[in-house]
Amino acid sequence: RGEPELLPPDHLSALRLERDGHLNRDFHHEVFLGTDRQRRRDGDAEPDGSRGKLAGIFSKVDKNNDKKISAKELQRWIMEKTDEHFQEAVEENKMHFRAVDPDGDGHVSWDEYKIKFLASKGFDEKEIAEKIKNNEELKIDEETQEVLDNLKDRWFQADNPPADLLLNEQEFLSFLHPEHSRGMLRFMVQEIIRDL
Repeated sequence: RGEPELLPPDHLSALRLERDGHLNRDFHHEVFLGTDRQRRRDGDAEPDGSRGKLAGIFSKVDKNNDKKISAKELQRWIMEKTDEHFQEAVEENKMHFRAVDPDGDGHVSWDEYKIKFLASKGFDEKEIAEKIKNNEELKIDEETQEVLDNLKDRWFQADNPPADLLLNEQEFLSFLHPEHSRGMLRFMVQEIIRDL
Protein backbone atom coordinates (compact mmCIF):
# COMPACT_ATOMS: atom_id res chain seq x y z
CA ARG A 1 0.00 0.00 0.00
CA GLY A 2 3.02 2.29 0.06
CA GLU A 3 2.68 3.17 3.76
CA PRO A 4 5.83 2.50 5.81
CA GLU A 5 5.58 -0.27 8.41
CA LEU A 6 5.13 1.55 11.70
CA LEU A 7 5.67 -1.36 14.07
CA PRO A 8 8.79 -1.54 16.17
CA PRO A 9 11.10 -4.16 14.62
CA ASP A 10 10.43 -7.75 15.73
CA HIS A 11 13.93 -7.98 17.10
CA LEU A 12 16.77 -5.69 17.87
CA SER A 13 19.46 -6.17 15.24
CA ALA A 14 22.70 -7.55 16.62
CA LEU A 15 21.02 -8.44 19.90
CA ARG A 16 20.39 -11.97 21.06
CA LEU A 17 16.65 -11.73 21.80
CA GLU A 18 13.61 -10.97 19.71
CA ARG A 19 10.85 -8.93 21.34
CA ASP A 20 8.83 -12.07 22.04
CA GLY A 21 11.70 -13.59 24.04
CA HIS A 22 12.81 -16.02 21.32
CA LEU A 23 16.43 -16.11 20.31
CA ASN A 24 17.28 -13.94 17.32
CA ARG A 25 18.48 -16.61 14.87
CA ASP A 26 20.42 -13.98 12.94
CA PHE A 27 22.26 -12.62 16.01
CA HIS A 28 25.78 -13.80 15.14
CA HIS A 29 25.23 -13.08 11.46
CA GLU A 30 24.21 -9.47 12.19
CA VAL A 31 27.07 -8.86 14.61
CA PHE A 32 29.71 -9.89 12.11
CA LEU A 33 28.14 -9.25 8.73
CA GLY A 34 25.69 -6.45 9.55
CA THR A 35 22.01 -6.34 8.64
CA ASP A 36 20.78 -6.87 5.07
CA ARG A 37 20.43 -3.08 4.72
CA GLN A 38 24.01 -2.50 5.90
CA ARG A 39 25.33 -5.13 3.47
CA ARG A 40 23.43 -3.58 0.52
CA ARG A 41 24.79 -0.15 1.50
CA ASP A 42 28.30 -1.62 1.53
CA GLY A 43 27.81 -3.01 -2.00
CA ASP A 44 27.14 -6.65 -1.07
CA ALA A 45 23.69 -7.21 -2.61
CA GLU A 46 24.15 -10.99 -2.58
CA PRO A 47 21.69 -12.22 0.07
CA ASP A 48 24.13 -14.67 1.55
CA GLY A 49 27.59 -13.92 0.23
CA SER A 50 28.66 -14.69 3.78
CA ARG A 51 31.87 -16.59 3.12
CA GLY A 52 33.41 -13.91 0.92
CA LYS A 53 32.04 -11.20 3.16
CA LEU A 54 33.52 -12.91 6.21
CA ALA A 55 36.95 -13.05 4.55
CA GLY A 56 36.72 -9.33 3.82
CA ILE A 57 35.58 -8.60 7.35
CA PHE A 58 38.41 -10.66 8.81
CA SER A 59 40.94 -8.31 7.25
CA LYS A 60 39.00 -5.28 8.54
CA VAL A 61 38.87 -6.72 12.07
CA ASP A 62 42.53 -7.82 12.03
CA LYS A 63 43.93 -4.30 12.42
CA ASN A 64 47.53 -5.38 13.08
CA ASN A 65 47.52 -7.83 10.11
CA ASP A 66 48.85 -10.75 12.18
CA LYS A 67 46.27 -13.12 10.60
CA LYS A 68 44.63 -13.54 14.03
CA ILE A 69 41.77 -11.70 15.65
CA SER A 70 42.41 -10.66 19.22
CA ALA A 71 39.67 -10.15 21.79
CA LYS A 72 40.35 -6.41 21.62
CA GLU A 73 40.00 -6.35 17.81
CA LEU A 74 36.78 -8.37 18.01
CA GLN A 75 35.39 -6.09 20.72
CA ARG A 76 36.16 -3.01 18.61
CA TRP A 77 34.39 -4.54 15.58
CA ILE A 78 31.29 -5.51 17.56
CA MET A 79 31.11 -2.02 19.08
CA GLU A 80 31.36 -0.47 15.59
CA LYS A 81 28.56 -2.70 14.25
CA THR A 82 26.36 -1.95 17.27
CA ASP A 83 26.97 1.77 16.82
CA GLU A 84 26.04 1.46 13.12
CA HIS A 85 22.76 -0.18 14.13
CA PHE A 86 22.04 2.59 16.61
CA GLN A 87 22.74 5.28 14.00
CA GLU A 88 20.58 3.47 11.45
CA ALA A 89 17.73 3.37 14.00
CA VAL A 90 18.05 7.12 14.61
CA GLU A 91 17.84 7.87 10.87
CA GLU A 92 14.92 5.48 10.40
CA ASN A 93 13.19 7.11 13.38
CA LYS A 94 13.43 10.56 11.78
CA MET A 95 11.66 9.25 8.68
CA HIS A 96 8.92 7.48 10.68
CA PHE A 97 8.44 10.47 12.98
CA ARG A 98 7.84 12.79 10.02
CA ALA A 99 5.32 10.28 8.64
CA VAL A 100 3.27 10.21 11.87
CA ASP A 101 3.57 13.93 12.65
CA PRO A 102 1.57 15.34 9.73
CA ASP A 103 1.02 18.74 11.32
CA GLY A 104 4.77 19.06 11.97
CA ASP A 105 4.32 20.30 15.53
CA GLY A 106 7.17 18.12 16.86
CA HIS A 107 4.85 15.93 18.91
CA VAL A 108 2.84 12.84 18.05
CA SER A 109 -0.34 11.90 19.87
CA TRP A 110 -1.41 8.31 20.35
CA ASP A 111 -4.33 8.94 17.98
CA GLU A 112 -2.02 10.32 15.25
CA TYR A 113 0.16 7.24 15.54
CA LYS A 114 -2.81 4.85 15.66
CA ILE A 115 -4.26 6.37 12.47
CA LYS A 116 -0.97 5.98 10.58
CA PHE A 117 -0.38 2.51 12.02
CA LEU A 118 -3.82 1.29 10.93
CA ALA A 119 -3.34 2.90 7.50
CA SER A 120 -0.08 0.93 7.18
CA LYS A 121 -2.18 -2.19 7.85
CA GLY A 122 -4.55 -1.42 4.96
CA PHE A 123 -7.30 0.50 6.75
CA ASP A 124 -8.69 3.65 5.14
CA GLU A 125 -6.81 6.52 6.80
CA LYS A 126 -9.56 9.14 6.41
CA GLU A 127 -12.25 6.78 7.68
CA ILE A 128 -10.15 5.79 10.73
CA ALA A 129 -9.31 9.44 11.48
CA GLU A 130 -12.98 10.39 11.31
CA LYS A 131 -14.03 7.53 13.60
CA ILE A 132 -11.34 8.38 16.14
CA LYS A 133 -12.27 12.08 16.02
CA ASN A 134 -15.95 11.20 16.66
CA ASN A 135 -15.09 8.58 19.33
CA GLU A 136 -16.74 5.89 17.22
CA GLU A 137 -15.90 2.23 17.61
CA LEU A 138 -13.22 0.95 15.25
CA LYS A 139 -13.95 -2.36 13.60
CA ILE A 140 -10.58 -4.08 13.64
CA ASP A 141 -9.67 -7.72 14.00
CA GLU A 142 -8.65 -9.21 17.34
CA GLU A 143 -5.00 -9.67 16.37
CA THR A 144 -4.60 -6.04 15.29
CA GLN A 145 -6.35 -4.90 18.48
CA GLU A 146 -3.94 -6.95 20.57
CA VAL A 147 -0.98 -5.39 18.76
CA LEU A 148 -2.47 -1.93 19.36
CA ASP A 149 -2.96 -2.67 23.07
CA ASN A 150 0.68 -3.76 23.40
CA LEU A 151 1.86 -0.71 21.46
CA LYS A 152 -0.22 1.58 23.67
CA ASP A 153 1.48 0.14 26.79
CA ARG A 154 4.84 0.80 25.18
CA TRP A 155 3.67 4.31 24.17
CA PHE A 156 2.92 5.19 27.79
CA GLN A 157 6.31 3.83 28.87
CA ALA A 158 8.11 5.97 26.28
CA ASP A 159 6.25 9.13 27.39
CA ASN A 160 8.83 10.70 29.70
CA PRO A 161 7.65 12.64 32.76
CA PRO A 162 5.76 14.79 32.94
CA ALA A 163 3.43 12.47 31.03
CA ASP A 164 1.48 14.39 28.38
CA LEU A 165 0.53 11.45 26.11
CA LEU A 166 2.51 13.13 23.32
CA LEU A 167 5.84 11.78 22.13
CA ASN A 168 8.58 14.04 20.86
CA GLU A 169 11.16 12.66 18.42
CA GLN A 170 13.44 11.30 21.17
CA GLU A 171 10.55 9.62 22.99
CA PHE A 172 9.35 8.19 19.67
CA LEU A 173 12.83 6.71 19.19
CA SER A 174 12.50 5.03 22.60
CA PHE A 175 9.07 3.74 21.56
CA LEU A 176 10.30 2.17 18.29
CA HIS A 177 13.80 1.25 19.51
CA PRO A 178 13.82 0.63 23.28
CA GLU A 179 17.53 -0.15 23.15
CA HIS A 180 18.00 3.64 23.05
CA SER A 181 16.44 4.13 26.49
CA ARG A 182 17.36 2.53 29.81
CA GLY A 183 13.76 2.83 31.04
CA MET A 184 12.37 1.28 27.88
CA LEU A 185 14.91 -1.56 28.07
CA ARG A 186 13.56 -2.36 31.54
CA PHE A 187 10.01 -2.28 30.18
CA MET A 188 11.00 -4.51 27.25
CA VAL A 189 12.55 -7.08 29.62
CA GLN A 190 9.34 -7.09 31.69
CA GLU A 191 7.34 -7.47 28.46
CA ILE A 192 9.48 -10.45 27.39
CA ILE A 193 9.14 -12.12 30.81
CA ARG A 194 5.37 -11.51 30.83
CA ASP A 195 5.02 -13.13 27.41
CA LEU A 196 7.03 -16.26 28.30
